[in-house]
Amino acid sequence: MNEHELQDAVNRLPKSIEPPRDLWPEIQARLGTRAGSPSWQRRWYWVPLAAAAVLVFLLIARAERSAWDVTALAGRPLIGTKRLAASGRLHVGDWLQTDDSSRALIAVGRIGQVEVRPDSRVQLVVARTTEHRLALARGTIDAKVDAVPRLFFVETPAGTAIDLGCAYTLETDSLGKGLLHVTAGEVEFQTGSRSSRVPLGTLMQIRPATGPGIPYVDDAPAPFVRAVVAFDLEQRGTRARATRSVLALARAQDAISLWHLLQRVDVPLRGMVYDRLAALVPPPAGVTRRATIALESRALEGYWTKIQRIHFRMMVLRGVREIDPRTGVAKP
Repeated sequence: MNEHELQDAVNRLPKSIEPPRDLWPEIQARLGTRAGSPSWQRRWYWVPLAAAAVLVFLLIARAERSAWDVTALAGRPLIGTKRLAASGRLHVGDWLQTDDSSRALIAVGRIGQVEVRPDSRVQLVVARTTEHRLALARGTIDAKVDAVPRLFFVETPAGTAIDLGCAYTLETDSLGKGLLHVTAGEVEFQTGSRSSRVPLGTLMQIRPATGPGIPYVDDAPAPFVRAVVAFDLEQRGTRARATRSVLALARAQDAISLWHLLQRVDVPLRGMVYDRLAALVPPPAGVTRRATIALESRALEGYWTKIQRIHFRMMVLRGVREIDPRTGVAKP
């Protein structure tokens, strides 16, 4: 077929193809029923009911995930305005309150638990698989969580405790003044752009205006603790004297405190803090004085990793083996 014959064949094709005017009877016949018949109506009657059942199920499941179990350990705590006799459920938005003679235990989803001590007020803020969050308005809680880091949070008037897989006690008053004591793992406490890392066996003062203070080990001598607290309370620009007191009293075991101090002193004092820290716990390979004083993240993280490793060994082997606080090596 040449080009002209092909064109003639195309021209002879119909301009449009119309279906029969009414295909519905044939479709009905194939379906085996007539539109509007009782059997047809009964078949479609269940569709909205099934959809409603699914919706109800999803709403119930969501409500269950948005509530945590609570057990009364002493007295009769309040959930909202209702007294808790033995056990109950704490829903998102609910407040749990204990008086001077009551205590309660909150199951933090499936990852841990929080004991609420007397004279405390706690709210469930978020209850999702990806985020578990409480707000401690005042009082004291003991938290124990076994989960991946940054899954459990506790808000306070002065900042937020971020769980890194640990156990800790957190207390605060209604203004935000409080104390964090970590007994396992590590907690990060954050207020705005300021944060402190608090590993096991350390404490940290919390202040309403400044948030996290400088952490210190739980067996630190009282004069050293007073010097750290004094530094936290000093106004920026008048901390030189407090800084010198902390450095003079510091031991190798206090390297965690000096690591935090380095990042909070005025620039002219950083060299002095670094030199004292390096004399107590030598920096790891690759961490230089210049980079650390400049607060380069790689240098700070490298130094922190060494300090944390030594501290962890000392805490775990406390009373079993004597560990050199400068190196983390067991003494003969």
